Amino acid sequence: MDNLTDAHWFPLTSQGNIYSMTKLCSAIGSDKILVASLKRKIYSCEYNRTPKYRHLRPLVKELLFTYIPNGAEIISIDAYNKSEKGDEFVIGITIMKTSNDATVERYLNIYTEGEGDGECDENSTIETVAQNCLMVELSYTPYHLYHTTMPSGRHSVREVVWLLSGSDYNIHMIREDEGSHDYAESSLEKHFPELENLEAIATWIDIYYYNNQTRRVTAVGCECGLVKVSLVDVENINIIKNWTLRYDKPVSSVRIFCNENVVPKPKFLGGDETDTDERHEEPALNVLVVNTVHASVVFMDILYNDMEKDVKLAGSDSSDCVLCSCIADINMDGKNEILLGTYNQEILVYTLVDDAWEFKERRLFDAPIHSMAYLDLTGDGMKELAVLTQRGVHVLQHDPGEVEKTVMQRFRKYLALRSLT
Repeated sequence: MDNLTDAHWFPLTSQGNIYSMTKLCSAIGSDKILVASLKRKIYSCEYNRTPKYRHLRPLVKELLFTYIPNGAEIISIDAYNKSEKGDEFVIGITIMKTSNDATVERYLNIYTEGEGDGECDENSTIETVAQNCLMVELSYTPYHLYHTTMPSGRHSVREVVWLLSGSDYNIHMIREDEGSHDYAESSLEKHFPELENLEAIATWIDIYYYNNQTRRVTAVGCECGLVKVSLVDVENINIIKNWTLRYDKPVSSVRIFCNENVVPKPKFLGGDETDTDERHEEPALNVLVVNTVHASVVFMDILYNDMEKDVKLAGSDSSDCVLCSCIADINMDGKNEILLGTYNQEILVYTLVDDAWEFKERRLFDAPIHSMAYLDLTGDGMKELAVLTQRGVHVLQHDPGEVEKTVMQRFRKYLALRSLT
């Protein structure tokens, strides 16, 4: 992380948790992050260009979401953009409120707005969404809120649904009714049978689609140490294979990822951005299991090796409790690194060398690390690392000089290869 410099930091009025930060990816501008604190405060963070000097400046703004009453605690937040051409944001927030008579009210608030035309102010769009709430009452304490897609059966359209883990040892699917546009719980059996009968509190959910979204791998980590990984035939809703692991300590997160990032060749280099790489049909998928106390483990190429080839992340069990993880190519070599955030106020970075994940470096912060996200906040094509700590949010940016050097090296390499053809 030596090539990442501090770009911005802003404090929080109260701390969040491992579910308190989410990406908000824009189709017409730079990406944003939404950050929630336990005491009702929700902030958006993005970068804007000043009209006069065209300089980037960070913009942190509190968003006033409706139907979050006084005394309520925000448990988790998630968001996505329904539109590929404009900004049609959908934001989910789970809240819990204890009344004077000791009764507990729990809700999933879903904020949404009609499709934008791409010409409205982005901040106004989010503020408008924050005023339009649909509430789903919950009979359980919510944990991880996660969105994913599934076949809808309507002209090959893929529907986005919410998956929410609860204290009742179940994962619940909440989807929009096409007619009334209300949200309600729907049966998992018809769409996600691998998530049924979990009989444990799921602390993290991750789903990866491949082979033109006809196959998916689903991974779930649980508070009791249970890890369940499933390979599913999406077209027939059939579980091809299940793997079950049991640890004696809680699992804080699970991640499904590839070693390398495959980016389609852009049009100006003679490619078609809609093309997909052949390797995506049967990718080499790894599963990272982050244990809060014991060493975290990467199961390598599970589609080929099952869950039999595991690599421990050395030192991950000697740095206090590991709270979160992130998969990101932070050294710009086209290969992903593993980042672990710890209660010991540090991020541990691991790099793949041959078939082993080796510890590369650590970076200290001023408070425990709750969450991390890798996204393009500045809108310049380079991603930044957003780090949520117990005290605030750090934005780390790639050193511009190193970025320029890397771009020129690869451009010269491209010219050399082109001259040979």
